Amino acid sequence: MVSRPNPPNKVHSEIEYIREDGVYVHSDICPPNCTHSEITPEYRNFLHACLDEWLDKGGGTGKFYISEENKE
Repeated sequence: MVSRPNPPNKVHSEIEYIREDGVYVHSDICPPNCTHSEITPEYRNFLHACLDEWLDKGGGTGKFYISEENKE
């Protein structure tokens, strides 16, 4: 069995893609020092909207991700 970290790990999320007109879009879309327990319903909706943006506009370029942040 694997245990969860205590305190909770920080969460990091990003979106990036190249628009049809060639413009590179990149944004870190997470609040500073965000942990999983701080992901509010409003922030979840924002993340879903960003995923939709990437799916609608990314054309298979770039990335969208939400992950554990290991930066110290």
